[in-house]
Amino acid sequence: MARPCPLCENELLRPLRVSHVKVDTCPSCHGLWFDRGELERFPDRPPVRTFLAAARQAPSRCRKRGHLVAREQATCATCRSEPVSCPSCGSRLARVLTSACPIDVCPRCEGIWLDAGGFELMEGVTSPQARPAGGAVAAAPQKCSACGVGLLLRDAFAYEGDVYCARCRT
Repeated sequence: MARPCPLCENELLRPLRVSHVKVDTCPSCHGLWFDRGELERFPDRPPVRTFLAAARQAPSRCRKRGHLVAREQATCATCRSEPVSCPSCGSRLARVLTSACPIDVCPRCEGIWLDAGGFELMEGVTSPQARPAGGAVAAAPQKCSACGVGLLLRDAFAYEGDVYCARCRT
């Protein structure tokens, strides 16, 4: 039975053979879904169990724009989109940050969603340093989405996933 893409509306995942393992991919966004145990069949990728503790504390992301959605929220506070859900069991996926790239993990059935290019980024990662998305981490330098001026976090205005300076804010 075909399963829905966690990100794309009205798009079904299709089987794809990666080396010796059959995984599912979205023909639209090119993300990859690994059912429980499938990522472990690639010895040069970290095992799912390294992400589970962080996934049990992590928020989701919304389908529309990727905003973080707290576990206690039913929809995204910014765009009212629904959180991404597991194509296997329907549970909410948890957004986990790793040293290589962000991933979405199903804490219930232990499946993993990797955005396009994520599978390649995870190659050779031995210490993924998984942590829930949205946790207290050092803020990256920000630039205004409209004019490109550098911003301090205290001077930034966020709107629908973009960051603006005081002059360009909507």
